[in-house]
Amino acid sequence: MLSEESCKATLQHLIAASLASGRGVTANELIADLAVGDDLRNGPAALDSLDQLSVARRVAEFFELEKAGIEEWLLRRSSLDVWSRLVLESLNNGAVTHLWFRSGGSSAEPGLISQPLSHLLKEADNLRELVGSSKRIIALVPLHHIYGFIWGPLLSSQMAVPLLHGPEAQAAAHNDLRSGDLLLGFPQWWRYFGGVRGRLPAGVRGVTSTAPCPPEYIEQVLACGLQTMIEVYGSSETAGIGWRDSTAGGYRLFRHWARHGDHCLESDQGNIVPLPDRVQWRTDRSLVPTGRRDNAVQVGGINVWPERVRAFIETHARVGCCTVRPMNTEQGTRLKVFVVPVGPAGKDLHSELRDWFRAGLPTAERPIHITVGDQLPRDHLGKLCDW
Repeated sequence: MLSEESCKATLQHLIAASLASGRGVTANELIADLAVGDDLRNGPAALDSLDQLSVARRVAEFFELEKAGIEEWLLRRSSLDVWSRLVLESLNNGAVTHLWFRSGGSSAEPGLISQPLSHLLKEADNLRELVGSSKRIIALVPLHHIYGFIWGPLLSSQMAVPLLHGPEAQAAAHNDLRSGDLLLGFPQWWRYFGGVRGRLPAGVRGVTSTAPCPPEYIEQVLACGLQTMIEVYGSSETAGIGWRDSTAGGYRLFRHWARHGDHCLESDQGNIVPLPDRVQWRTDRSLVPTGRRDNAVQVGGINVWPERVRAFIETHARVGCCTVRPMNTEQGTRLKVFVVPVGPAGKDLHSELRDWFRAGLPTAERPIHITVGDQLPRDHLGKLCDW
């Protein structure tokens, strides 16, 4: 199931994700604090009673500890080791059958997605066959997200290999890579990594997920000596769907999935779920996504809906209307906005909007390039277009 170290790593990421924004620090900073000592109340992380209530709720939610009847013990104890043992006991005695992931989802609203533990374990078994010779897993992704959890804590426990995460993973990726390492990243991290690394040691493999990875990012790290890049296709609603190790190939379905018509999958338990994207089937076991169904885009591995951002910006008193879209690849990977102001723009509109974005939008949703004009950009057919 989960090793104690992998369980503690997952707890550290859950706690850090719950507290980081409120403390004005990065999740990695909090993970580093949590790694120093076991005492949550008196150690470097120094949770107060309200902090502990917040993170206990998040941990109980993720591991459905209310079902096991032990969520109150997270408030009675302030030891990470004790929390880990409580979680593992519930997992091992069968009291917990599902894990709950927060997700932007493939629907219009973010929410909680439950995944059967048995389904996740089947995927981990399939992955172990793909990367069974790996000696260490180095996770540059959050372990409480479904991709990071399956490929990190779950897979490392199944393979009985070390899992490096947080600041330790960053340090290893840049200064201590070894043959047999498996690097877990996401497209923008791979783009960065390929631009700063020299020659990699032989026998290092990579994994990328959360969004389509442009072939040029993969080619760049392969040119640095990466042995292979495994692209994973899936979502929080489905977990992993398939994988490929060639940018020209289709994604091969994991063995617990089967095609069900053109738009759905059927699990080996008989559950039928819709695909998160429009796809082209190459064979009954191989597919290629051709576009999202929900109009979301990915910014730093996070689902973002430009229409939601547009609606928020248009509530500003000085904005008449606007349009939001991702920047072109050569410009960057964040959002940009074209604003038609109410009345004269004034020299201070750009700075006022940037301050307002920082106060009201999560980092991934903040447009970093603002264009102001008298009318929205449209093509000769009158449709909104790029600028």
